[in-house]
Amino acid sequence: MGLLAWVQKQFGISMAAENESSQDSASSKEGQFKVLRIQPTPNPDAFQFILNGKVIETGTKTFDSPDDATGDTMAKAIFEIFGIQSIFIKENFVTITKSNVVGWHTIMEKIGSTLEALLDHYEKGDEAEEPKAEGDQDVHPVLEDFNKEDFFNYNDQKKNEVVNALLDIAIRPALANDGGGINLLAVEDKTIKVHYQGACGSCPSSTTGTLQYIEQFLKEPIHPDVEVQAN
Repeated sequence: MGLLAWVQKQFGISMAAENESSQDSASSKEGQFKVLRIQPTPNPDAFQFILNGKVIETGTKTFDSPDDATGDTMAKAIFEIFGIQSIFIKENFVTITKSNVVGWHTIMEKIGSTLEALLDHYEKGDEAEEPKAEGDQDVHPVLEDFNKEDFFNYNDQKKNEVVNALLDIAIRPALANDGGGINLLAVEDKTIKVHYQGACGSCPSSTTGTLQYIEQFLKEPIHPDVEVQAN
């Protein structure tokens, strides 16, 4: 039996189901999240679990190791499943990344039941999202008066705000669709250092095609010599 068929049989849901009218409604009752569907990502070792309510109000939350899960019942239980490498939470989904030494068919059901039993609502994540301007959902306040000629004269905080705002425009939404995310670590001269989250962390294309796309996207508004490094 193929993995997609196995998931459908185990959870009684379709990997390609589009009937998610309830997922954008108010969050589920505390501790009562249900898995609406499970979908693959470009990373074969990461799957995205779509829930029936908003899991986290703002930002994202990442658990990269069992040590990160201290104090979080759900994350601790997920890491007790053999082969789990990371947990990434954003909006209404949880991305689980596993080691390539374990097959999905041996752990998928356990992951789903653990999320439904122990996942609680988070008010905010580890990385807060930048506020957007009122009346325009596509423009960040920090970009309204941004001039590329001034970028390298900004202090570190201002540089980070500009890069984060640019990432929010196109990069983060695209990565979120694939169950991942990106965190800005630092802007050092013309080098922008980032850290992938969720499915993007161990995806084969994260250090090639995806990184090249991000770099090209940032060159035009900032500087043609900008280099992006993934750490």
